[in-house]
Amino acid sequence: MSKNLADDLQRTARQALTSLSPAAQGEEPGGLPLRRLLAAAFRARYLVFATTLFGLLIGSFLAITTANTYVSVGKFLFTASGAESKLVNPSRATDLSQETIGTAATHILNTDDLLIRVIKKLGPDRILEPYQPGLGESSGARAWFYQIQRDWNASTREATEEEALKHLRRTLVIDRSRSADVLVATCTSNAPRLAQQILETYMKEAVLWHIEQYDDKRAYEDAERAAGEAKVALDAARLAMREFLTNRAGVAQFDAEKERLEKEDLDASSNQAELRQKLDSARQVLALIAQRLEVDRDIPQFRIERRRIDVSSNSVANLEQQLSTATVRLASLQNQRRDPNDSYIVEAQREIENIKAAIRKLQQDARNAPEEEVMVPNPEYTAMLAQRQTLTTEAWTLEAQVKYADGVVARARERLRALLDLEPEHQRLREALASAQERAEYAQANWNIAQQKRALGLGNFSSLKEIQAASMPLEKEGPNRGKLILGGLFGGLFLGLAIVLLRALPDTVVRTREDLERLEGLAVIGIMPRLDGTNLRRHVSLREQGW
Repeated sequence: MSKNLADDLQRTARQALTSLSPAAQGEEPGGLPLRRLLAAAFRARYLVFATTLFGLLIGSFLAITTANTYVSVGKFLFTASGAESKLVNPSRATDLSQETIGTAATHILNTDDLLIRVIKKLGPDRILEPYQPGLGESSGARAWFYQIQRDWNASTREATEEEALKHLRRTLVIDRSRSADVLVATCTSNAPRLAQQILETYMKEAVLWHIEQYDDKRAYEDAERAAGEAKVALDAARLAMREFLTNRAGVAQFDAEKERLEKEDLDASSNQAELRQKLDSARQVLALIAQRLEVDRDIPQFRIERRRIDVSSNSVANLEQQLSTATVRLASLQNQRRDPNDSYIVEAQREIENIKAAIRKLQQDARNAPEEEVMVPNPEYTAMLAQRQTLTTEAWTLEAQVKYADGVVARARERLRALLDLEPEHQRLREALASAQERAEYAQANWNIAQQKRALGLGNFSSLKEIQAASMPLEKEGPNRGKLILGGLFGGLFLGLAIVLLRALPDTVVRTREDLERLEGLAVIGIMPRLDGTNLRRHVSLREQGW
């Protein structure tokens, strides 16, 4: 029987025996019954005791060293009315302004400017005064307890305005009641008198600061001053733009001139390209004509034709001239002599007929003349020469036009480049002018509305009144030292139990007969320990510990 088959049979037998006596609920293989957990906790009792003691020490340390905190409370009555806003915006509607200011009341009183006024009033040393409990105690456990608190909470930071501002940001809190326009101010400190003093100073400075910020007369003067300053800034921006356009750019409208120069450059470049294309085309045709006429010579200058030799052309011309003279003389005789049978008239008519007959005879002889081969100019060659001459003249004209177009393009691009170099400065001046104009319009609108409101008596702004002075804390706000000690105690205990649980879950060490029976599923008949000295002492020790 192979080893694998024997292992399979053994595993099958164990599963059968396990199914005959199933484990109780909570003690299934792989689980962690309460008995094992308690046994593990008992084995690690020193660890649990150590973590519990450590937590108790931490809780006791926090209870001893944590400084007392005292909270002073004061209340304001905040009334929002009129057109109030920070550095008054009189153009806002009344209802919207009230709602906005009422909602932002806590943020208005949490500004750093107000906190800095409190710091300057009290001084950073007073605000950052360290925790000093039990200064009257000279002996006993209480004096020792207070001495530990003073030493632990002794401040090592420098008392500066920045540190005092950070401290006030954390300790001064303003809350607004949802049902009424009441602002609740609280100040937390390590001494009751210090908390009351800081809050009292803060409330007084808040009222003064609020009056300074939202006074009607001041808002009116601020609106007037802002309108005047905005107008001066607008005039300066306009003057700068005018001087730039006149002295630097030399144009009336920068954008229009830039657009015109860009169009001029585009047209000049297009005309230059077109002329260059025509010139290149003319040169190519001239080169082709020169190739055919001077190199290839495929077009002869003369060609041979068969023509009739007309020798009577001169005679015919003379006769036609004589006929013309005779016709004129006949007309003159007819005007002078009315008789058509006059001898002179008849003689002139006979002479005309003879000349016509001679002309007809010569023409007939020319038509009947024999044909002969003669050298005549080639029309194609002549036409190509004429085309060459025309193209040469056109090329000269195009070259002159191209040179002129190059100059036009160069001048247009030079002017455009000079204008583009000034564009960043123009853009900056234009943005400055637009911003100044916008601010001037806004300030002027505020000034106009402020004048109207002042004329109508509508300059009522919010008020901040103290309805409850800063209270003297009668009891400390914290800490609860008993809760700190109990929290440390239970925290250490739970930490130890968690460590025990984490160690017990993966623990597979067989320590008892039940462990072996649970893992193997077989009943243990007996135990035969090794009787060497080391093993015997180990088992004796385990029995004494309750294993």
